[in-house]
Amino acid sequence: MNCRRRCLRPRVLGIALLSVGIILSLLAFGFSLLYRPLYFDDVSQHLCCVDAEGVEKVQDILCMKRPDYLTRYKNPCWVDWTVDLQMLRCLPYFHILGVDKCGTTDLYSRIAQHPHVLLNSGKLGKETGYWCWRKYGQWMKKTVTPKPFSYYLKLFQKPAATIAENPDPQGFHPLITGDGTPMDFWDFRAWPLIPQNRGLKEPVVLTPHLMKHMYRDPKFIVILRNPVDRLYSDYIFLGYGFTPEKFRTDVPKAVDMMEKCLKVNTTRQCVFSNDTYVNLPMRIHLGMYSVFMKEWLAVFPRSSFYILRTENYHDNMTYHLNNIYTFLELDPLPEETLQDILEADRKHETEMKKKVHDMFPDTRELLQSFYSRYNQELAVMLDDAGFLWPEQDAPS
Repeated sequence: MNCRRRCLRPRVLGIALLSVGIILSLLAFGFSLLYRPLYFDDVSQHLCCVDAEGVEKVQDILCMKRPDYLTRYKNPCWVDWTVDLQMLRCLPYFHILGVDKCGTTDLYSRIAQHPHVLLNSGKLGKETGYWCWRKYGQWMKKTVTPKPFSYYLKLFQKPAATIAENPDPQGFHPLITGDGTPMDFWDFRAWPLIPQNRGLKEPVVLTPHLMKHMYRDPKFIVILRNPVDRLYSDYIFLGYGFTPEKFRTDVPKAVDMMEKCLKVNTTRQCVFSNDTYVNLPMRIHLGMYSVFMKEWLAVFPRSSFYILRTENYHDNMTYHLNNIYTFLELDPLPEETLQDILEADRKHETEMKKKVHDMFPDTRELLQSFYSRYNQELAVMLDDAGFLWPEQDAPS
């Protein structure tokens, strides 16, 4: 690949970085490796344009120039000079990355009720599906036409116009917009279509790298639910099954498929595989949160993330909403306005789940065992024992 030859750094630097990485990982009892799936030099040699001519069916984002963002706009916006009439373009200021069936829709709807937050033109004013699906020509398990980056920008054209039309008295534009696609966190199975990954057994370039190339200073919100409960809700929501009896039958099959894959492949090869996604009797791999989180933390600093548990969000919504508004650098809301937001009905609950009995205790125990390693990794990675879900013996 020409990209490797053009961008390869001197081996001396690579050896030095590797040595430092080994020392730091030893000092951190090996856990620092969780933050870097690959050494920096291994990734950097791939972070350059490969398909400038547009031969590949999937657009090479790394061949695009990062926009010249306007300093008087809080949201990342710029003037597009390539069109006849200069047009303001915007990318999202923040992302709710995931995860499915963890409360992303409810959380996004409450964030968006802040007067300085604008909806996009995607599903529910929330989900664009671009970085995980549309860009690569996939939609869940279906194949569709790949969409270019210009498609993504069009989904923010309406909020861009509103942002432009509403400066404050000092001429600063304080309004922002976001993207709440929960699949962005975990769905990397189209990685072989990224030009920089061509011919590789594992990806070196993923969604976080592409966002890093184009974005200014994105903010990410990640809401995570006990993976056992998340799986049961997801299983019912997507129609894999509707009874605890069928769930009890399918869980051992899913666990066995994953364990067999992990015996002969790396974790990334199994979890980022389209075959895994298509053939599993349920999306058990989505709850392996640490596998995905380390990919994001290898590219963006921890300060770019607000990470919370669904259980804590439901227990103290006031605390987390106020914290998220602060994280997004939004003005505090009057108590009355905030109370109206808090009292709004919950959004996008799985109605069928209310009619289905709890999973059987033995099913829960098997899933707890499967997820325990990944929960432990996540708790160490985030320095928060809450992500062990110590209350997980409660009924689902």
